[in-house]
Amino acid sequence: MFSRTKIWLKSCAAVALALLAVVPLRAAAASEPTRVSVPLGLIAGMTAAGPADSRTLLRIAIEYQPKADLEGLAAAMTDPAAPAHRRPMSADAFAARFGRDGRDGDALAAFLRANGASDIYISRDRLVGGGIMDVGHAQRAFSVHFERYTAGERTAVAPSGPLIVPLPQIRAVHGLVAANTPRLADAPSFTLFRGDWYTPVKLREAYQAIPNGGGNERISIIEDASDRFDLRDVAPFLSNEGAPPGATAERVVERSFAFKAPASQCGRDDRGQEPALDADAALTMAPLATIVLDYEDVCSAGNDGTLALERALDDRDAPTVLVFPFTLGPALGAVAGLYGKPPIPMLEAIVRGIPLIVPAGDDGAYGYRVPGIETPAVAYPCVSTYVICAGGTQVGDRDGAWDDAPWNDGEHATGGGLSLEPRPAWQDAAGAFEFSPQFIKTRMVPDVSADAAGHLRIYWHGYGLGGVGGTSESAAIVGGQLAAIDSFVPPARRLTIAGDLYALAKAAPTAFRDVQRENDRGYTDNTLRPQRAPLPPDFRGQIPPLPKPVYGCAAIEPHGCSARVGYDAVSGLGVLMEKPAADALR
Repeated sequence: MFSRTKIWLKSCAAVALALLAVVPLRAAAASEPTRVSVPLGLIAGMTAAGPADSRTLLRIAIEYQPKADLEGLAAAMTDPAAPAHRRPMSADAFAARFGRDGRDGDALAAFLRANGASDIYISRDRLVGGGIMDVGHAQRAFSVHFERYTAGERTAVAPSGPLIVPLPQIRAVHGLVAANTPRLADAPSFTLFRGDWYTPVKLREAYQAIPNGGGNERISIIEDASDRFDLRDVAPFLSNEGAPPGATAERVVERSFAFKAPASQCGRDDRGQEPALDADAALTMAPLATIVLDYEDVCSAGNDGTLALERALDDRDAPTVLVFPFTLGPALGAVAGLYGKPPIPMLEAIVRGIPLIVPAGDDGAYGYRVPGIETPAVAYPCVSTYVICAGGTQVGDRDGAWDDAPWNDGEHATGGGLSLEPRPAWQDAAGAFEFSPQFIKTRMVPDVSADAAGHLRIYWHGYGLGGVGGTSESAAIVGGQLAAIDSFVPPARRLTIAGDLYALAKAAPTAFRDVQRENDRGYTDNTLRPQRAPLPPDFRGQIPPLPKPVYGCAAIEPHGCSARVGYDAVSGLGVLMEKPAADALR
């Protein structure tokens, strides 16, 4: 009996040892590192110039693979004809279906901490995390060398090959290609338009705004922490003549996730004009909405806004409209090769039914100007099928009636044009033959437009001013319009994606004011007409010729994209009219 027991115990011990041997193997297999390729299209044409400075800071965002096919569902939900459209998920349902468990979030946080990252953030669904890491730590963390690249005045830092991420099932790593190209082409500036400055009430009249629009809506606007709005300026904006009826200062709130000294990282140093314009524009069109300004570290080389967007979506009081008033770079090629896979927050916004509005840019067909590159190109993320791209117009009262014309003063112009992305099935609005699906096979932008010429009177450090504009203003106006319209229509009829606007344009043409006439300079296009540099007072000799203009849509229209009847690549579907749109959707 004893011997049998001893034999049995030995057998159990052998089995236990065998199991112990298997468990580590399985654990190791589950935690095998992921090989991740980083898109290097942004450094195409640049020359390697030696090792990168190890002190260079990178804003890194790491994404896990979702548990289910998030990209497939988001792609389906962008099509108004798809059964999945208009079936949004709650934040909790999204996390349950696609999110990772706590162990994944803990492992990602531990990896970031172990490699010297600061400002670490892990999303509530554990799909996205990141922080700030210098190149020296990034090289060790991802087992790759970083090189410095140059081309004229431009420089960039990028990994020399694929990354080895010591975590399983990593989908993408953002922020590892850091270029010094200015981050925001649609910086507010005193534009060269000739026209009037309107009170909020007058601008609402121009766009047939809905009375008491925006109730129960929450518009989140992401801003850079280097350019802060003075909340005290809300008071004079709302107390002076023509304030948006029903708006209150308490509905404008701030959240800070980064602290930076005032700087020109975003291509400007305007001491808060940008967020003042964005907040006032959104409040003008949706006076009963809550306006949330999220201050982030967006305007840093390589940062594509992934963490900023995710933090906004993570808010316990979830946004109903999300405005990202930035252009991140030129779409000189396919987006996948330049910027990689669409960030998870962009997909999440689609699946949760939250419209994401971005600007078209202010450099004509460039959308985003790159020193030394004269090729017309629209901007990212404007060209993505997952966003609503807002272009710019110049609103005015022409011959006793409200009208809009292309925003183009030669120096600035709406960044419309043709991308290299596939044309989505829903982009089939009626237009000229040149833009028929049989002829144009790529995505056109913008989708819709609004004033970018600074016609809204705002307050800045207590001073009332106008003439400060850009397509970031257009994006904020469109965001306010969508919040106002959606606050009056059934949930199943809300405008949440670009495709909804095209379906609305076909079903109710009066919901848009078509942009088809010239502006006060006689321009109908998005062509840039650079001005000659000022000549010195004692200049003698032959006057140099004017710089060559930059034409958009050159392959289709040799003299640039032009506004015309119906859809065009200058103003898109035209200008959204709130009340006719809401009436058509009820």
